[in-house]
Amino acid sequence: MKRGVRHRHRIRGRLPWVAIGFALLLLMGGAVAAANGDDDTAETTEATKKKKERPFVIAPMVISNPAFGNGGGVTALYLYRPRKEDTVSPVSTLAGFGAYSDTGSFFVGLFNKMHLKEDHLRLTMGLAGGRLENEFEIPQLGTAEFSNDIGVLFARSEWRVWRDWFLGAQAVYGDVSYEEGNELSRIFFELYDVEDNASGAFGLVANRDTREHQRYPHEGTFIGFTGNLVPEWLGSEVGYHVIDAEVNHFRSPARGHVLALRAYGRFTPSDTPYSGLSTLGRRSDLRGYTSGEIVAENLISTQAEYRWMFTRRFGAVGFAGAAALYDGDMGNIGSDTLYYSGGVGLRFRLNVENRINFRVDYAWGENDEEGFYVSVGEAF
Repeated sequence: MKRGVRHRHRIRGRLPWVAIGFALLLLMGGAVAAANGDDDTAETTEATKKKKERPFVIAPMVISNPAFGNGGGVTALYLYRPRKEDTVSPVSTLAGFGAYSDTGSFFVGLFNKMHLKEDHLRLTMGLAGGRLENEFEIPQLGTAEFSNDIGVLFARSEWRVWRDWFLGAQAVYGDVSYEEGNELSRIFFELYDVEDNASGAFGLVANRDTREHQRYPHEGTFIGFTGNLVPEWLGSEVGYHVIDAEVNHFRSPARGHVLALRAYGRFTPSDTPYSGLSTLGRRSDLRGYTSGEIVAENLISTQAEYRWMFTRRFGAVGFAGAAALYDGDMGNIGSDTLYYSGGVGLRFRLNVENRINFRVDYAWGENDEEGFYVSVGEAF
């Protein structure tokens, strides 16, 4: 039996298509600015290129999905080198973001990823917070309305131990609270054991990274493994663990074309509380579903995405994926635990040198599930 419930869709009428049109207008505006002021032709000298380099990237966020509602915000990136003499390490990134929707939902965050010591040390830190105004449909009962406040702190360190292999550790602290909005929300909390949860986690990280670029690789593979403990002595009502594993592979069959493949797994034990369960729609697994809509202990997903930059600035993608979301062992995977999605998207390259793309994706899943995504950077 699926443990989750389905959101009541907030998207009404033509609002998502209005958002898509707005995003496309922004893309066109960026293209005009690029044509007028940043045309990197063959005659452009290296000195001119360096003069045109800008460490800041600012892009809009346009959001329209059942969980967050319809709204927008902004993402700002600052690209820098902690030590200018270190030209081996990839460029480090400081990012800030924020968004607000017509439902009263909002989120803000700050993220910093540093590459140090000629990329022998990678440090990642972040904090984020927000509030979601939820409407969950309870079968045979009606709609549960409630608010969800979230705050997260995150830190990770990774050391290069041999060639492309990294080992490290990470720590996370999260504070999740829920507030009843109507009588059915209390029933929902009881049915699915939804409780406030302020707890910490820590774990080990191991990965192998052969990608030739961090943000938009043409070739290479990233293999990642994380094992996290969420013990009771750090605040969790029930102690549990989470195991994450992923493989992202990239190939370039022709100039301007990239085939990106992803496999991902997330596994938790049977006594995991609601806030720690696996779900569709988290990160990019799978696009087209709303995070938290359907939950279970374990998730296995696969995706394929074809990326084509048909000009120096503009590109398009097509993608498809499948996932199994299930409780217990893999013997419980069946037709009622399998999910599929697909979609298309447009790209506009905000920063050519660092391959930073402005992303506009539309994805659809089963049973009229759909999602609209606008952000900076690729899905994986």
